[in-house]
Amino acid sequence: MRRLSFLDNDSKFGQICTWTGTIIAANLLFIVTLIPIVTAGAGLCALYYTMLKLVRYKEVNPFRVFIRGFRENFKTATLAWVLLLLFGLFLAADLRICSFMSGMLHGCVYVIYAAGIAAGVIALYLFPVMASFRGGLFASVRNSMFFAGKNFLYVLIIACVTTVPMFMTYVHADMLPLYAFLWCLFGFALTAFCNSLLLMRLFAPHLTTDTRPSYQSD
Repeated sequence: MRRLSFLDNDSKFGQICTWTGTIIAANLLFIVTLIPIVTAGAGLCALYYTMLKLVRYKEVNPFRVFIRGFRENFKTATLAWVLLLLFGLFLAADLRICSFMSGMLHGCVYVIYAAGIAAGVIALYLFPVMASFRGGLFASVRNSMFFAGKNFLYVLIIACVTTVPMFMTYVHADMLPLYAFLWCLFGFALTAFCNSLLLMRLFAPHLTTDTRPSYQSD
């Protein structure tokens, strides 16, 4: 029986199937890390760990790579996630208080908004940076600020790719079951992959001796 060439792993169809399977598998693994909530940061770091490697090498083992990224970055990513949550709650509380004030205190609302935007920009880069480079939390924050300031257009694109799908899910409440299914199937991983296409352009020139061993081909 003649072998069908389009079913080979090296064929275009085979590559699409492999890529799709990787996206779905990584997304499901990330969903599992969301359940305890506190591990969401490590899960997000592991998701970017997998997607960045997929962008660079085109084909990876999602289970092995995701688990490796989760294990290597667990402490730092979890600490970053908890601090971001606490900072977000602190800003939300201050915003609520200042919004009821008058005079100079009411003007602090704009300062709070500015701090929230700055923290949000850093958060967009923080977990991908942790997944790509060695270093503690402060080094990762510093590197996140460096990459965010390097190309402001990328900041806008990454912010839109990250937030617009979530906003559309919130707006179209009547389609929530469909959106929920798509998010659970591939939504988070696809978003991370799209962001990784841009992030890898920024990271690639710096992936030298300071690069994590994971960026060496397995």
